[in-house]
Amino acid sequence: MGKNAKSEDEINLFQIILDQADDIDFSDPSKPLSDHIDPTALKIPGFEVSKLFAVVYWGLLHSEDEEGFMAGLDMMNMSQAKKAVNGVFVFNVKPSSESAGKETVQFYVDMKKEGKIEKGSGPARPKPDCVFTISDRDMIRVALGQLSPQVAFMKGKVKVKGNIMLGLRMQTVLMSEVKKMSRVAKL
Repeated sequence: MGKNAKSEDEINLFQIILDQADDIDFSDPSKPLSDHIDPTALKIPGFEVSKLFAVVYWGLLHSEDEEGFMAGLDMMNMSQAKKAVNGVFVFNVKPSSESAGKETVQFYVDMKKEGKIEKGSGPARPKPDCVFTISDRDMIRVALGQLSPQVAFMKGKVKVKGNIMLGLRMQTVLMSEVKKMSRVAKL
């Protein structure tokens, strides 16, 4: 078997979580309702990227859990992610399938002050440092490392307004954390 060939007995945990995200409740019943952050609210039927945001947000919120599948992954916590990225982003995500309809959806990612991800364009202030426009399918391909962000940009698959270098920094941090969650396990 070649170096890049995957064994049929290997599984990618991140891919499994994405595939099962529709059936996962990302809420945290151990926290009081006043402190309750529910990444499940990010999921939008027909948009795979909404599952990606829910999984990543949940991962940042639970990175320090000592039990469960997050244990031992050495993921950044929210404070570390804010420090590493230090930016505010809006993702305009175009549908890739008929089931998603024709409407573009938006996700607001604040990795500067509050450390949150939410549906919509976010508040008027702070103004986003960077705005991405990308299709649902291409965003997933970038996140899974199947499409280079630079290639996507050069081919016009992603449009960027604002601080492109900050956007690349955010992408580097995202890819690093997804890679940690994508550890391959042998069955």
